[in-house]
Amino acid sequence: MPHRKLLVSSSLLAAALIPLAASAAGEYHFAPTEAGVTRFPDHAKQDPSRDRVVAELATAQKQPAWNNVSRGAPWPAARTGQPATREAVEAEAIKAMRAGTIPSGER
Repeated sequence: MPHRKLLVSSSLLAAALIPLAASAAGEYHFAPTEAGVTRFPDHAKQDPSRDRVVAELATAQKQPAWNNVSRGAPWPAARTGQPATREAVEAEAIKAMRAGTIPSGER
């Protein structure tokens, strides 16, 4: 039973503190004054316009991976540089095995 009381009280405390943590990103911040809040107009979030959102969606839909991504698959990683040849990969693996940084697999 003592564990249950501790769990309930800690849950209530967390539920009471969540709104205070979330308010830090908004336009109004908690203040220990009679008003209770202080307004910071420069903290107001500027939402993108509808035209911008529609343009970004159209750009994303033109990507070759859109068909898979729209069904929940992650965006593929962007390729950088030239791909290594098979010989270069084999040479790098042999060099690493000789240096002992990866196991050689031969016993």
